[in-house]
Amino acid sequence: MEVPMFSNFFAVNNPNSPLAVQKTKLRQLEHHFWHTHLPKDDDDHSSHISALAIATGLSKAQVSRISIAFATLADLPLLSALQHSLHHLDLSRLITISNEIAGINPDHLEDADGLLTEYLTATSPNQVLPSPASIGRKIKEIRDLLDDARATGSRGSQDDSSFGVSFNPDGTAEIGASVDAVDGHIINDAVTQHAKKNDLTYGEAFSDIMRNNIQVKVILNLYSAKDLANAPVWASGIGWLDAKTGSFWSKKATTEQDMDEAVKINTQKHDPPHPLRTALIGRDGTCRFPGCSVPALKTQADHRIPYEEGGITCLGGLGCLCQHHHNMKTDGRVTYLLDPFSGIIVWLMGDGTWAVSEPSGPLTPKNARWAQTVAQHRARHHKRWTKEEAK
Repeated sequence: MEVPMFSNFFAVNNPNSPLAVQKTKLRQLEHHFWHTHLPKDDDDHSSHISALAIATGLSKAQVSRISIAFATLADLPLLSALQHSLHHLDLSRLITISNEIAGINPDHLEDADGLLTEYLTATSPNQVLPSPASIGRKIKEIRDLLDDARATGSRGSQDDSSFGVSFNPDGTAEIGASVDAVDGHIINDAVTQHAKKNDLTYGEAFSDIMRNNIQVKVILNLYSAKDLANAPVWASGIGWLDAKTGSFWSKKATTEQDMDEAVKINTQKHDPPHPLRTALIGRDGTCRFPGCSVPALKTQADHRIPYEEGGITCLGGLGCLCQHHHNMKTDGRVTYLLDPFSGIIVWLMGDGTWAVSEPSGPLTPKNARWAQTVAQHRARHHKRWTKEEAK
């Protein structure tokens, strides 16, 4: 069936792309294969999984993960109907969904199904499909919205088993620790900065910081709506934070910037001033090349129209691009069109194809609506909790 050019669809379902059409058919066949052959409720699960592993050449663990993914999909009727209609989700995405939705409160399942289905429904023509990592983050956000225990109040919940050191025969040691995402971001940024500045390996930089108590300045950008009570907090390089983590780090903020004013900045200089750079990060979220997940904090501010040719240094004239994709654009191998109001980018590839990249930062209409939804839910939850406490 021919789909009108300006209807909304993911690039993986593009009816005008022979590659997308062929791959969709393969996903449909694969989905049908597993839906048909996975064990039913009255089957001997272990022997059935073993037989499938032998026949497909996959490990029993892989087949088991696929089995759980399809069982999870069956518990999400809205998403299941969408998948049966589009077959846009491959096995890696289905497995991510089952892993991240595991253990959710059954009372939350219906709401999670609706919110996840909305997220995985295209809102632009030839829109890039969210990656497994992006889907995992969205489910985390949904669980936080629904006050699901796995996603909320996580800070400070780690015990001693979250840290360990293993010693290798070659005289080296491997260090592992489980910390919250913000701590992880700070540690990673500090080690990266120290390594580059002093020409050290990352391991050497980490040891040097710990051994000599070296102070490295790390900037963490936090975004939160000033006009919303109980507004969620978004951290650059991480995404939306749960209520407890967001509150903890917000109290440590030393500088505040008004993004309503920052987005209006227009300068004749090549490099955007810090407030404009912060607004750009808050709009884009990541590198804007289709499928690239490099955090916007680690990207370069690219002038869509080259600065030397009259490109303006303002939010509507800039896009976040990582070094690799910035080079591709500068070399003329790809180019893009940028809607200055929505931040949506249409990429034009060297082979004549195109794709739409939507911004994923908090300073976008979609995430503004999400922040409002979260704030309203938290307000209702707090009101309900206060009443129960008063009884």
